[in-house]
Amino acid sequence: MKLNRKQWILIIMIVCLLLCSVLMELMLPKIISESNLAVRLQAPSMQHFFGTDAFGRDVFVRTIVAAKLSILSTIVIVVIAGGFGIFVGMISGYMGGLLDEVLMAICDLFLAFPQMLIAIAIAGILGGGLHNAMIALAISDWMLFARLARSATLKEKSELYVTAAKFAGLSDIEILLRHILPNIRNVMIVTLTLNFANMLLSLAGLSFLGIGVKVPTPEWGSMISEGRQYLTSAPWISLFPCLFIFITVFLINQFAKTFNSQEGERNETMD
Repeated sequence: MKLNRKQWILIIMIVCLLLCSVLMELMLPKIISESNLAVRLQAPSMQHFFGTDAFGRDVFVRTIVAAKLSILSTIVIVVIAGGFGIFVGMISGYMGGLLDEVLMAICDLFLAFPQMLIAIAIAGILGGGLHNAMIALAISDWMLFARLARSATLKEKSELYVTAAKFAGLSDIEILLRHILPNIRNVMIVTLTLNFANMLLSLAGLSFLGIGVKVPTPEWGSMISEGRQYLTSAPWISLFPCLFIFITVFLINQFAKTFNSQEGERNETMD
């Protein structure tokens, strides 16, 4: 996969945000968590770029630091859900028969309920917290990848190169990993990237509801939740975390859009 200039710019912007987050966490640990009621609910200024919250903590520092937890946690969720879903979908599509019917029946059972409802129920049962929220979101998200991987595998399974690989004596696992997976890789990358935005919003949603990241740990969803009772008097507490969620989702969606367009042009050239 060769990235173009725009994709590299988008990646660099996300990486820079993560680096700033890590550096601030290392350099300003006290500012992140310590309360200072003498400066509580101060409006944005040169001293506090994004203002301060109800405990006098700097919203700018906490918003930047929260990027690491929000983004990296979402990446882990997408990798786990995507990896498991793609594995299930490829096995289902390639093997067919009863196994395919059973796996897709399980998939349909999960799809019968709203994804966020499943995540809330699982997180509630597990007891909340970051790790349990990540597990809940991964469990509620694998079906999309399974369905898509199954459809792509069914299409590739009928190609001549798969038949040739079978005649060459390759095992089913070798055919799946060495031949089918590389040919469905690009469409899965686009899906993983687009799903990242959905999972980022879902993680923030669980934290907002109090069953994700626990306060006072800086995370965009929990910060929005902390500021909701001050929306009229100190809207900046929730506004800036919302803004950073929007910016991150926008950058990720732009990356997926450019990659999808790139693949479309490549397919047209091949045709």
